[in-house]
Amino acid sequence: MLGVIIGVLVAVLFLLLSLKVDTSAERPRTVLRNPGLLILGIGVTVFAAAFANRCFLTVPAAYVATVYDPLRGGVQPTELPEGFHFVLPWWKTELWRVQTQEYTMSAIRSEGAVIGDDSIHCQTNEGLGLNLDVTVLFHIDPKDAHALWQKVGEDYQRVLVRPYARNVIRMVVAKYSVVDVYGAKRQQIEQEITEAMRQAFAEKGIALESVLLRNVEFANPEFAQAITEKQVAEQQIRTEEQNLRRAQIEKQTMVAQAKGEAEAIQRRGETLRQNPEVVQYELVQKIAPNVRALYLPPNYLPVSPRPGGR
Repeated sequence: MLGVIIGVLVAVLFLLLSLKVDTSAERPRTVLRNPGLLILGIGVTVFAAAFANRCFLTVPAAYVATVYDPLRGGVQPTELPEGFHFVLPWWKTELWRVQTQEYTMSAIRSEGAVIGDDSIHCQTNEGLGLNLDVTVLFHIDPKDAHALWQKVGEDYQRVLVRPYARNVIRMVVAKYSVVDVYGAKRQQIEQEITEAMRQAFAEKGIALESVLLRNVEFANPEFAQAITEKQVAEQQIRTEEQNLRRAQIEKQTMVAQAKGEAEAIQRRGETLRQNPEVVQYELVQKIAPNVRALYLPPNYLPVSPRPGGR
């Protein structure tokens, strides 16, 4: 549509330039002033109508565009960002979405790019079989979209993401035991898989975000039940150990308190033996306020009534 509009405008412009009004005759008339200019205008109009649409490119939000220019050696090393761009008619452009994408391989039929059971079959270091549901999160690096176009192409999920992810996951899982994969070290395994894949993806223009082990299924259901029971038993043992440690700490606290009280009593007794006047002083402090006088044996200190006593 843009090409048609530009063609019409060009045609009107050249037509106005090619014609003139002859006022020498009795009645003014329009005559052709420059036939060559008119012919040029017709050619430019046809060219504009045919190629103007290819001279303008709008890159939508969350996309970048790559350019192939055969006159400059092929795919260009710079991308066109979001917005409106002028391009040459012989350029070939390709749009690339740079938002986070996910590629899921799952046993659930309705999930993932492949219909049916697409889970990854792995073997642990004991030789036991596992089926893993995995999701790979990634995005195209906006500054390396041209590299992805050159090295992989538009079908990068099938050519790179899927086969490489399945291969690396199998190699990493083979280093761990079935108990590790089932839960004890799942996060560590995810991190190791992500790090192993990140460099290879970056070389092709893809930024890997994370690899998620979403579900683990054992080939032998009885073994899966045994693993579950073992984990429950281990959790019970850990709970009992925590209770035992808590009881030991409480016992140690009680012993320490009793020991502290005994030492305090011992120090108080030594103080009283060395200073008998303290006993008399404390006796005075505990006498009721309404006592006006108190008679004590001769060997006691004299006691004076408290001020305000009755």
